Amino acid sequence: MGIEVEMKETSSPGQIGFCAATNIGILTVDEAARLNRSRVAIVGLGGVGGIAAIQCARMGIQYFHLIDGDAFEASNLTRQMLCSTAQVGRSKAQVAAEVITEINPGIETRVTTEYLAEETALELLDGVDVIMDGTDNLVARVIIHRAARRLGIPSVWIAVTPPFRGGVMTFTPDSMSMEEALSQPSLGKELTDGVKRELHAIKEARARHAVGLADEVSRETMKEWCEDFIAGNAPWTVISPMANIVGVLASFEMMKVILDRPQLQPTRAPSLALVDLSRPEMVKIACPPDGRWDNTML
Repeated sequence: MGIEVEMKETSSPGQIGFCAATNIGILTVDEAARLNRSRVAIVGLGGVGGIAAIQCARMGIQYFHLIDGDAFEASNLTRQMLCSTAQVGRSKAQVAAEVITEINPGIETRVTTEYLAEETALELLDGVDVIMDGTDNLVARVIIHRAARRLGIPSVWIAVTPPFRGGVMTFTPDSMSMEEALSQPSLGKELTDGVKRELHAIKEARARHAVGLADEVSRETMKEWCEDFIAGNAPWTVISPMANIVGVLASFEMMKVILDRPQLQPTRAPSLALVDLSRPEMVKIACPPDGRWDNTML
């Protein structure tokens, strides 16, 4: 049975790709067509970026640039939706491309199996409508969002932090920049080795902050994890639902950017969609009390 995947500017649902057409009702015909025509880049296809790619494919987006120099390993089985025992050792970006084209064979993909760098960021990220930062490297994040701002392309930032916290925020050409909103030590500076060390230190501070938020049951094990993480002997620990919820929220932010519906606007910086699954109000929109966030506490 064939699937209609032709992309045209049209007011006829019959000429809109299958996945987008099934959303007509919630979306207008023109909005469904806009999703079909949109082009997205996702940098990092792990726990958050992988589920975001799947959601964007199911919403009807039909062009993806998938960027990740990493390969799946056994530890990814616990939280990364694209990872299975059969995929361990394979390129995350390539697996992502295969999965989303199985969802919708009309999807066009560009796969880059290398890490984004300052020298390549502008070329790799150009020509899309929205960029999602799904990385867990704080230097890479600065490179991504600087390039997006220079290109005039909206970008979606995410955070996933122990024990059960996360966040999603969108940067647009006319919003506060990522480095401003998160009080990054790199603001206005070249990415020298010293500045990179300062950025990496933020994650260690976030680990220490997470220990203070742990409840009585997990506080001692969180302390041990924090010490091991800072020593380089433990990974950044994230439970599967946490990574996936943040990825779903990020995909919805991307959709909001693309549709630009007046009453469905993205969470523009410095506003932040704060996630804490340990609280009764698990997701809320918050603004920093002093105008900027302290990234060591997110």
